[in-house]
Amino acid sequence: KVIILILWRRTFQLEYWRTFQLVSTPMQNEGVKSAYLFSCFCGLRISDIIGLQWKNVFIDNGQYRLAVAMQKTKEPIYLPLSNEALKWMPERGDKTADDHVFDLPSGINQLIKPWAKAAGISKRFTFHTARHTFATMMLTLGADLYTVSKLLGHTSVKMTQVYAKIVNKKKDDAVNLTNGLFD
Repeated sequence: KVIILILWRRTFQLEYWRTFQLVSTPMQNEGVKSAYLFSCFCGLRISDIIGLQWKNVFIDNGQYRLAVAMQKTKEPIYLPLSNEALKWMPERGDKTADDHVFDLPSGINQLIKPWAKAAGISKRFTFHTARHTFATMMLTLGADLYTVSKLLGHTSVKMTQVYAKIVNKKKDDAVNLTNGLFD
């Protein structure tokens, strides 16, 4: 007897314009706010941001990059950093190569929920929402599925296709707004 379980996980991502609401909303812990917004613009998981050290940040051909072994998969990835992501990185100052880039407390998801609420976001909101936001933002802005998959460190493009479906649904919804306009 074979039992097949189908698990459906509802992903929540912010429409990227909502990220602007978060930027302008104050938060009690600015370091957590910066780490969250950094993730919105680079796609790293919270576990990778917590483990990120200054020795993982370097410049190659004028482009800031990260070289990290992802906590979840143990796979090394090399990520270019956009200017938007760099805006949310703290200054290195006198930190050593082995120091962490972000000094984050435990219980981050509990800290960001009141911030999201203050920004007018009432849906389920966790730190992982930033990663979903990055993926859908990249696809919405025209990045191809394969590239987004590599930026997320996915081992298969199939893992990234869930975001493409979200973007396609939004396109369908947008086009259907004109239905019945001249009836």
